[in-house]
Parts: sequence; structure tokens; C-alpha cells
Amino acid sequence: MVSSIVGNYLLENGLITYEQLNDLMKEQRRTRVKLGLIAVAEGLLMPEEAERINNLQSVMDMRFGDIAVEKGYLTEWEVEGLLAKQGNAYLVFAQALENQQLMSIEQLEMYMMDFQREHQLTIADIEDIKSDDVDRILPLYIPANSDSYLNVAGTALRTIMRCVDSDTYLDQAYRTKQYRECHCALQYVEGEYSYTCGIAGEDEAILMVASIFGKEEFQKVDRDALDAVGELVNCINGLYTSSLSRGGVSSQLCPPELLVEEGDIASENMMIIPLHIKGHKVDLIIAMDDRIQARQ
Repeated sequence: MVSSIVGNYLLENGLITYEQLNDLMKEQRRTRVKLGLIAVAEGLLMPEEAERINNLQSVMDMRFGDIAVEKGYLTEWEVEGLLAKQGNAYLVFAQALENQQLMSIEQLEMYMMDFQREHQLTIADIEDIKSDDVDRILPLYIPANSDSYLNVAGTALRTIMRCVDSDTYLDQAYRTKQYRECHCALQYVEGEYSYTCGIAGEDEAILMVASIFGKEEFQKVDRDALDAVGELVNCINGLYTSSLSRGGVSSQLCPPELLVEEGDIASENMMIIPLHIKGHKVDLIIAMDDRIQARQ
């Protein structure tokens, strides 16, 4: 998720193009992060020191880390720490930027400082984003005093990333009592821990989600297309209620409710989490301790 968040920030600020972002997303899937880039990102080496070690590799049959230790730039313990971070998604994205000759890790870190200021985040918040951990990123996008929504939202986001688009990312969530003019699939979960979860969006966005998850090319938003979206919602809630059951909490899934014609939905406890999926925006809708009312 971090590559989508940071990549789209760079795109929105005119620092890369849409085509370059698409190339980056492909590049990072085949990228292995160089130890030198990680060392610079961690502040253990200056860029020129990393370059010096890279140059030495052309005349010394040794790995980067071994040369760095032999020449006194790094300790063995520091090299072990760097090796452990080679799979970090943020650093993989940074390496892809360098491979595509778009910017250095130093330039990216400067833009991340701008990102931090613009979004009023702390250094710890930025580290949470760089971790690429949904459970650490999600709280940054949820309104204050909304902890009860996090577990359902986390299950939903992970499921969508696994079943629809691994590059899904989110915008700032918000609370509302009414959501208007949408195609929507909702499901109420009743029991000791009751809530409503759903997915809503405009025609193209709903068709995209339905087609990918349903493995069928839907041409219009009808009951069949929304039924596929409802199955995705059912999958999300099934996974979450299974985790509740393992903890001894009893709950039951009601049949999904489909809004084929655009209509309104309302709840006193409704939260909207905007998700970007393959160039389209859909809204993840959650209402804790309440059944969302639909009107067409």
C-alpha cells in the first residue's frame, strides 16, 4: 500500500507522470533493494560513500556489505540489520524510482517531509506508512475516537487487496449520517457484535469490482453485478466473524442487501472510507452497532 500512497502523492504533485507510475508499479515487482540505498536511507552512509563502495565492487570480488565492513564504513551488526530490510516495500519503491532514473532516495525523503507537513503527520506516523502494514496505516486515515471500526475496516482492506487489487490505497475516512445516490451492496451482521458493512460506488467502479471478484465481465450495473459485490462483502464479513467466533463471540450474517437503482442510505454511526482501486474510487461503508437503512 505504501507504494500506492507515495506514488499517487508524487503523481498529484506533478513529480511523475501517470505512465511513469504504472511503470514503477511493474518495476518494483521485480526489484531487489540494493544495500547501499538502504544504508543511505537509514543514515548509516552518505550517498558518496555508498557510491565509493559500489565502485570498489568492480575491482574487489566481494559483496557490498563485506566491503563496507572491511573498509570501516559499517559494522557487521549494521549490515545484518540492513539485510533484514531488503524486503521493505517503501525501500523497494525507492529502488524502483532509482532504477527508472526518476529520483534518488534523498529526493524521495525530501518529498516525504513535504507529505508529512501537508498531512500534519508525525515522524512516527510516517514510519507507520513506510511499514506497509495495514494495521499501522489504517488508524492514520480514521477519524478520532473510531477504534471500534478498525478491525472490520482492516479485514475489509486486506481482503480487497488480496481478492481485487493489491495496489489499493485509501483516502481520509469521514463520519456521516446519510450517503446519497449510490449503487451499493450492504450486509448486516447481528449478534453480540453487530454492525453493517458495504461497498458503494458509481457505475464504472462497481462494474470493475464486480468483474474482478466475480471473474465475469459485467456490462451494466444490474442485480448480477451487485450480487458479485455482495459476495465480496459477504467474504469480508465471513472472515471477520470467523475471527470473532474464535474469540467466543457469536454473530450471524444476514443476506446482503443490493441497491441496484441509485438510492440513499442512512445511519447514525456510518463511516465512509474512500478506496482507490485500479483508477476508480469506491467507498467502504461501515456502521457499528447499527443497521444501515436503504431507500431507493
